[in-house]
Amino acid sequence: MSYIHEALKKAQKEKDALHGKYRRIVSTSGYKAKFFSGKGLWWTSSLVITLAFTTYLWLSSKGTQPPVNEPEMLEAIPDQESKSLVINEPETPEAIPDPEPESLLIAVELYEKAKRFQKSGRLQEAKRFYKKTLNVDPDYVDALNNIGVIHIHDRRYAAARNSFEKAIELEPDYVDPYYNLACLHALQGKVTEGLRYLKKAILLDPSAKDWARGDTDLTNLYAVPEFQKIVRNRKQVE
Repeated sequence: MSYIHEALKKAQKEKDALHGKYRRIVSTSGYKAKFFSGKGLWWTSSLVITLAFTTYLWLSSKGTQPPVNEPEMLEAIPDQESKSLVINEPETPEAIPDPEPESLLIAVELYEKAKRFQKSGRLQEAKRFYKKTLNVDPDYVDALNNIGVIHIHDRRYAAARNSFEKAIELEPDYVDPYYNLACLHALQGKVTEGLRYLKKAILLDPSAKDWARGDTDLTNLYAVPEFQKIVRNRKQVE
């Protein structure tokens, strides 16, 4: 409001000055010169005040209008470096042969003890340790074959056959259980079955011919011409 107050004061001063001035001018002819009449002076004062007020408003609008600021550019706040999870792949160890499982070592030890008893003719002790071997490792094919041989000696033919057949199932190219099945069937008088398994054994290992020539378990096959042909034939049996 200071601008309006100053303008009004200025207008009042001019008004007062004009009144004093024109009161001192006297026409010599008795004619009062009419530079400003009372009504004209009011209009003049009003015009001055209006102009002053308009000027104040214009100046105020220019002075108080907030400058149009360009949009502030937000400073780019650098993101914290992402700490990516690095999964370290385990280093590849040097190839080190795995040690034999303890159970396998135990099975081997039991098998060797049973085999020593078998070679010395102590078959029952041998059978007992072969059973222990198979309790530790049911798939020990050598123990299955050897205990089958002892079952034949004990005339436990069904148990012997099961042992040989399981050994063949686990290791189809293992010649010993085929040969022992030939002996088993020959002892039971099953000539055809005996010859079939004997041929299979010779196919896997021609040395089986030499085993058969003096094996008393195959006595029931001796008189069969096919048997003689098989064991004497130098060529591979088909």
